[in-house]
Amino acid sequence: MRRRWAGLALACHFALLVWFLGSWQRTRLLLYEFHEVPSEAHINLSPEQLLATVGFEEDAVDQLVMFRHIADPIVAGASSSAERARRLGDYIYSLRHGAQADVDGDVRRGPVALLRDMQSGEPGNCGQMSVVLAAFWRSLGGHTRGVRWATPDGEVGHYALELWDQDAQRWFYYDMNMNGYAADANGRTLSIAALRSNLLTGENLHLEASLTVGDFTKEEFEQAVRDFPIEWYVLSNHSLNKEPGRRFGKLNRFHTWFERLPNPIDRVLDNLTGDRDRRLIVAGRVQIAGLTSLQGGRVLVGYLVLICLVSGVILFTQRRSSSRWSV
Repeated sequence: MRRRWAGLALACHFALLVWFLGSWQRTRLLLYEFHEVPSEAHINLSPEQLLATVGFEEDAVDQLVMFRHIADPIVAGASSSAERARRLGDYIYSLRHGAQADVDGDVRRGPVALLRDMQSGEPGNCGQMSVVLAAFWRSLGGHTRGVRWATPDGEVGHYALELWDQDAQRWFYYDMNMNGYAADANGRTLSIAALRSNLLTGENLHLEASLTVGDFTKEEFEQAVRDFPIEWYVLSNHSLNKEPGRRFGKLNRFHTWFERLPNPIDRVLDNLTGDRDRRLIVAGRVQIAGLTSLQGGRVLVGYLVLICLVSGVILFTQRRSSSRWSV
């Protein structure tokens, strides 16, 4: 009887474990290091405060000299952070050649490789253009953080940026697909959290987007805000660590082989061994499969693995005992 119950427990818990981990969408959430915070105020702390409380990280400015040489003349004479961001966004779009195909790969290739591809005329997507804009902004001494738009169960649908306005001492959201930002009725730039709040409460959004270059219309932007109601803010903003010579951390000497692994295996390995964007901060709760929180999901996986191991040991010992008696 004991063996029968152990077999039933093993079968049920193993099936649930396979189902739970059988979805990459669910499994990858367990690999992120989330810092869940209770309010927008905690998200919008200054870079120095974020560094002290959650370990906010960025590239060193002196490692982005090639980006500064390009950015300096572009932003010369700009009167505000918002204007500087728009000029840099316009420059990235100006590199496009209509007949060129999109940049190959994703943000894994790093800002240097992506910029070179864009300078050859290849259009970038939201994540690629955001990585390049972040490198320009950081090269000028500014602070940046990646923003991932997601559903409550962890599906990521859009990549963007928040930039630190040193003069106004606040974060403001910049969307490369829209090639612009949002402002309130007084012209003050908005964070993505404030922008979303205004949209959902019916307030009019003043989208300061390019009229000539961009991949989102205003309607498409607003729909994306509604479709992906959760923001993940990236704490590990070392974009240079996505470059081939710096991926996989201490195991970078093997990057030639690791980069040949199929997606997402190479990204998982990079997250675990290197310093990608695995460290995130989010307001609210991430739900896994609509059943449990992120922490609850980790506890559930641990419980399922434990029961499977215990049941397996019971079955093994019972089988050995039965074999002795039969002899």
